[in-house]
This record gives sequence, C-alpha cells and structure tokens, in this order.
Amino acid sequence: MLITGATVVALALATAGAVVVRVTGQGTRAGAGAGLVVAYLCILGLGPGALLPLAVFVLGAGALTRLGRPTKQAAGAAEANEGRRGGWHVAAKLGIPALLGIAGILGHRGPPLSFAFAAALAGAFADTSGTEIGPLGGGFAFALRDGRFRRLPHGTPGGISMTGLIASAVAAAAVAWASALSGLIGGSSGPGIVAAAGFSAALLESVIAATPLGRPLRHFGRNVMVSAVASAIGYWAGSSGWGRA
Repeated sequence: MLITGATVVALALATAGAVVVRVTGQGTRAGAGAGLVVAYLCILGLGPGALLPLAVFVLGAGALTRLGRPTKQAAGAAEANEGRRGGWHVAAKLGIPALLGIAGILGHRGPPLSFAFAAALAGAFADTSGTEIGPLGGGFAFALRDGRFRRLPHGTPGGISMTGLIASAVAAAAVAWASALSGLIGGSSGPGIVAAAGFSAALLESVIAATPLGRPLRHFGRNVMVSAVASAIGYWAGSSGWGRA
C-alpha cells in the first residue's frame, strides 16, 4: 500500500465530505462516521481514484433523498428520519465496497477489484435514484406479480416506474463516468460495463423484491444483494479483459 500526495488529498477531501454529510443532516453521527471509515478503506485499498465515484453516490443519494420530500411523503414513499442515513444504511449500501477496499489493502489491487468497486457503487446509486425519483414522476409504479404486470403505489417493494428506470440508468452512468474520469477504471468499454452492471443489479432487486427469494432478505438484504451482484459482474469484466478493451 503506497501513500502518495494524492492519497493524502483524497483522505482530506473524504473527511471534509463526512463533515458536510453530518452538518447538512444527510446522515446521523454514526452514519457519517461509518461512511468516513468506508471512504478511508476504499482510498487506501484502491487508490485516490476511488473517492470521486464514492462521492457521487454519497452526496448524490443524500440530495435525491431530500428532493421533493413533500411529494414523497404524500405518496407514502419518503425515507424515515427525514432521510438521514444511519450506520445500517451505510452497511447495506457500502458494505461490499468496504470489503473490496480491505482486499486492496491486503494486496489484491488490480482491474478486477476496481471494476467490482465501481459496479457496486453504480448499483447502489441506481437503486437509490430509482426509489427517490420514481415517486416524483407521478402516476403509479408497476411490478411483476403472478406472471402479470400490476399497478402499485410508489414505495411498494419491487415497484418500478418509467421515471424511476430512467433515473436508475442515469445514476449508474454517472458513477461509471466518475470512475473513468478519476482513473479508477480504464478501457473504452469500461464505463458502459460498469453502468450496465449497476443498472441490471438494481432492476433485479425490483424483480425479486416481492418473490419468495426477495421477501426473506428484507430491505437490508436486498440492498446488499444489489451491490454484490453488480460487483460480481464488474469483477468478471475486469478479470476477463472486457473492461479494458
């Protein structure tokens, strides 16, 4: 593990970001602290390039949670606790990225790990964006039930809407772009693979949420699943060379 000037700057920026999250009320004290630990692990394990995509997710998710809150409350789709993320939220969304950071610290750094990390964040942001933006588009959400698409209220587990799908795709692309811009991932096809992995994992969560497979996982487990599935796709892409073509 090599600590460079860029690493020190990234660690300082991560600390400032945690302060912003706490001061603006985007996270509880435990949530901001846990997020900072994750950021340190990822920067030290994967390099300073890990910070930008992580910041896009953390700050972007916080902003989207507050966007149009009265509308979400009226639809019964608003996050509890005024949208403040606690330690459990961080564990659900950033547990996999944290483990990847630890793997990097232990000496396993390389394209597979970087792609897995970027894809996990893309999935997390895609999932959050679809949930937070979907209700603002009006209308109803839809989900596959008993082999048929049925109309559901926003906020129902597994419910998706066209607005939410577009938001998910844009969010996954934003993380992928940030990962390429920071130098975390390379290859002309890298950003597309990361975005596709994140979007697909978020869509899978919606499909299985109300099934016998998804219900026992509950909200926490399904969030972890999104990151795990996306990171597995990313790891495969980084290992196979697809992400470097």
